[in-house]
Amino acid sequence: MCAAARDKKPGFDSEFTGEALKIKLRGELDHHSAVAIRTQIDEMIRNKQPKRLDIDMSVIDFMDSSGLGLIMGRYAVMKDMGGTLCVTDPGPRVQKIMSLAGMERIVEINYSNSAAARTVHAASKTTSKKRGVK
Repeated sequence: MCAAARDKKPGFDSEFTGEALKIKLRGELDHHSAVAIRTQIDEMIRNKQPKRLDIDMSVIDFMDSSGLGLIMGRYAVMKDMGGTLCVTDPGPRVQKIMSLAGMERIVEINYSNSAAARTVHAASKTTSKKRGVK
């Protein structure tokens, strides 16, 4: 299967480096795919016992509330184990959903692309002003 076709199929790639488990999600993260992905990630967490879970969302095409649930559930699992969770590089659509859900107040979100981080920060400030948050 070529890389472009594989990137569209829901799933993930993983890498365990010392204390961190890195998950790169791909495709669409919806109610059809979230259960299987969640089950596989939980099994890896149980087996590897990482101190940190990094979820790379840079190639996610679509995410609904099931994706939010997947992230928050893994956050709870890692917190119960004394570990941390970080979401990296959510695209604009995914970031908007996460922002509307208030996830940036709960989950660490990192951007490797500084231009994306500036765009997200500017959008966040605008949204906060609309809500009356300083």
